[in-house]
Amino acid sequence: MKKLLFLVSIFSVTNLFSQNTFQLWNFNAKDGMEGSIAKLADDQWVNAKFKSGGIQIERIAHGDNAWSHRIILFGEVGKIGRVDGDIEDSEWGLFQEKLNNFIEEWGPSYAGRFLSAEGGSWIDYPYVQIYDLKLDDPVAFKNAHDKLVKQTSKSRGNRPVAFGTYDIGGGENVSHWVAIGSKDFNDLMSQKVIEEKYVKEWSEWSKNNGGAVTMSNYTLRVLAGYTNK
Repeated sequence: MKKLLFLVSIFSVTNLFSQNTFQLWNFNAKDGMEGSIAKLADDQWVNAKFKSGGIQIERIAHGDNAWSHRIILFGEVGKIGRVDGDIEDSEWGLFQEKLNNFIEEWGPSYAGRFLSAEGGSWIDYPYVQIYDLKLDDPVAFKNAHDKLVKQTSKSRGNRPVAFGTYDIGGGENVSHWVAIGSKDFNDLMSQKVIEEKYVKEWSEWSKNNGGAVTMSNYTLRVLAGYTNK
C-alpha cells in the first residue's frame, strides 16, 4: 500500500485562476470506511490555518473512473501549505498512519493548473462532472470554451465551471479537463436539458474548439471541504 506522504501542501482557490494549481490523489477506501475518513479529515482540518488554502475529499459516483474517492488540493501558486507552526511533524505522522488504516489502495496522482473558471463555490455545488480531454489546439479550445461559458451563463446561474491542464499525469492521451458543478444528480440532468436549447452556441463551439476528444468523463460528490474562514 502506498503511504500518504503528501498532505503538507494545502491551499485555496482565488479569483486569479490563471495563477492557481491543484494536486489530486485517487484511492479506494475500505468498505464502510467513508464516514471514518470524513471524521478523521474533520478532526485534522476543521480549524487549520492555511497560507492560502483548502482541501476537498470527494467520492467518485457515475462514469469511468475506477477509483472510489480522491483528495484534491488546490490554490495559488507559491502560497502552498499551512502557516508555519500550525501543525507539528509528529501530528502529520499520526494522521497519515490513521488514514492509511481506512485505505485499501492508493491510485495514480495528478497535478495541473486552472486556466479559467466561472461561478460559485464547489462546496455549494458539490455534484461535479469531470471531462478529461485530448486537445489538438488548447488555445483554440480555451477561446471557444470561455465564449460558450459566457453565452450560457444566464441559464447556468452561479453553478461553477472550470477548464485547466494536466501538467503531471492525467492518463494516456489526456492533456486537459473541464469541470461543471451542480447541486445534485437531478440538477445536473436538468442543466443538460437546458443546454440542448443552445444549438447555435454548441455548434459554434464544436466548429471553433480546435479539435477535442473526450477520453473520460465521470461524476463526483464533494464530501468535505476546508479553507481559511
